[in-house]
Amino acid sequence: MKLRDMMFLVIGGLLVISGMVLNTLISGDVEAQGGLEIVRFKYVFCEGLYIVNDEYKLRGAFQLSSDKSNAILHIFGDDGETPVAYLGRNTEENNEMMFRLTSKSKTDKRMAFMGIDRNGGRFDSKNKMGENVVRIVVGDSGGGLVDTRDKFGYRK
Repeated sequence: MKLRDMMFLVIGGLLVISGMVLNTLISGDVEAQGGLEIVRFKYVFCEGLYIVNDEYKLRGAFQLSSDKSNAILHIFGDDGETPVAYLGRNTEENNEMMFRLTSKSKTDKRMAFMGIDRNGGRFDSKNKMGENVVRIVVGDSGGGLVDTRDKFGYRK
């Protein structure tokens, strides 16, 4: 390496270092968008949207199911983990859509469920103890059926 090439390397290195030092002395941190709160998009394509509070605790999610075949909506309770509302596929019953509301409390087992079973629409309601006390369903013959029970889940 010639002396001239080495001189250019040293001058270039000094220019880079002086630029870095001057930048930290003259300007502060850069903030993108300056605290922009509202943004309007015409179309957004994604596999999930997550809603968080100021402490980044999860409050809700609108996303695809694990097999990416259906959209599901979760709304979480105060702990950010326990779902209190769910709209999506009922994998336990028949892969039809269902809507479920549950209590925020972990000890309180109140729940309302609306979905589609093998015969048609269905509504279930559970009390604080988790017993199914009201059921409105489409029966096997296609007619309506109302089933009410006492607070322990026994037929009246």
